[in-house]
Amino acid sequence: MAVRRQFASVTALLTIGATGCFGLGIASADEPPIVPPGPATPADGPPPLGTPGRAYALGGAHVLGIPYDEYIMRTGADWFPGLDRQIVDYPAGQVQGHTLERLFPGIGRLDDSFPGLGIDGPSVGESVDVGAPDTISAIREGGPGTAIGLSEGAMVLNDVQARLAYDPAAPPPDQLSFATYGDPVARHAFGESFLTQNFPVGSVVPSLDYRIPPPVESQYDTYQFVSAYDSIADWPDRPDNWLSVANAIVGLATGHTAVAFTAPSMVPPQNIRTTVNSRGATTTTFMIPEEHLPLVLPFKYLGVPKETLIELDAVLKPYVDAGYSRNDDPLTAPITVDPVNGYDPAAVTAPATQAAFGGAADPVSQLLSGLQYVLNNPP
Repeated sequence: MAVRRQFASVTALLTIGATGCFGLGIASADEPPIVPPGPATPADGPPPLGTPGRAYALGGAHVLGIPYDEYIMRTGADWFPGLDRQIVDYPAGQVQGHTLERLFPGIGRLDDSFPGLGIDGPSVGESVDVGAPDTISAIREGGPGTAIGLSEGAMVLNDVQARLAYDPAAPPPDQLSFATYGDPVARHAFGESFLTQNFPVGSVVPSLDYRIPPPVESQYDTYQFVSAYDSIADWPDRPDNWLSVANAIVGLATGHTAVAFTAPSMVPPQNIRTTVNSRGATTTTFMIPEEHLPLVLPFKYLGVPKETLIELDAVLKPYVDAGYSRNDDPLTAPITVDPVNGYDPAAVTAPATQAAFGGAADPVSQLLSGLQYVLNNPP
C-alpha cells in the first residue's frame, strides 16, 4: 500500500506538471444495473440530449494562451445543439493556485509582473466553492436547461448536484440536466478518474484545496463524456502498468480538453452505457475513442504514414489495455482506438483556436498562434 501511495504521488506530480491546470493539455452490490446500449443510431439521427432551454456553460481553468470563452461556447455544441448558451463565470483557478506560494513564500509576486500565471491565484477548491452557488443562481434566474461543465467546470457541477439533491427549492427533474466533459472526479461506467482512485472520499487533495466528494444520488439526468485514456478522467485501475500510465499521461494532453469538441458520430454504440439510480435519474456515459493511441498520435503530426500508425497501435494497445480491468472481457470491452471514426484532437480543437487567434489548423500553428496572442495581448 505504501508503494502504491508513493507511486500515486509521483504520477500525480507528473500529471500536474504536464498540464498546469484542470482544463488544458496539448462497484458494489448495491450499484444500479447497467442498461445495455440500444441499437445503432438510425439514419435520421438520435433524439436530442439534455433539457431544452439554456446551456449553463462552465469551462476549465483560466490559462494563458487559451481562448477560454470560445472553448466554453463550443463545449458540447455538437451534442447539445440549439441551446441558448450562457457562460457561468467563476474563478476557475489553476492547479498551482496558492500551492507554490505556500511552498515558496513570496513567489506569488510573479503574478504582479505576469498576470495570468495563477501562482497565487484562487485554488481549485475555492473556485468550486464559489462556482457552485453562482451556477445555482444562474439556473434559478435563467430557467430550464442543461448545465455543461468542462474539466474543473465539471467539478463545479458535481457540487451543484450535491447541493440540489435534497433541496426542496431545487428545479424539477424535467427542468434541468447535467453534462460533464473530462470530469476530474468522474466515476463512470468504464472506470474512474485519477483523483477518485487515489484519494478516498472526504480527503483533501493538498495541491487543489479540494475535498473528494462522495457519489451523489442526483434527481437529474446526467451525461458523462470521457476521452479514452485521459489520465484525469480515465486513469488505469492497474497503475503498476507503466506503459498504460505513460499512455494515460499523454492522453491528458491529447484528449482531456479536446473531448469537449467531439460529435456523436465518433462514438460506437458499445461505448454508450446508461445506469438508473434509486431516484429514477439516468447517467449515460459516452467513451470517445481517438483515432490512435495517445502514445502514437504525436507521430501523426510528425508526418508518419497512417498505415505505420495503425501498426504501432496494434503492437502497443494490448500492453496499454492490460492496465484497465474493463478489457478483461473482450465481449464487454469498449472500443478505445478507432482509426476510422475516432477523433483527431488537433482537428476538433482547431475551429475554436482559429476563431480566437486565426492561423493554420495544425497543432504547431495553433500553439504558436496562442503564444503570439499572449505576447500581443498581455492580461
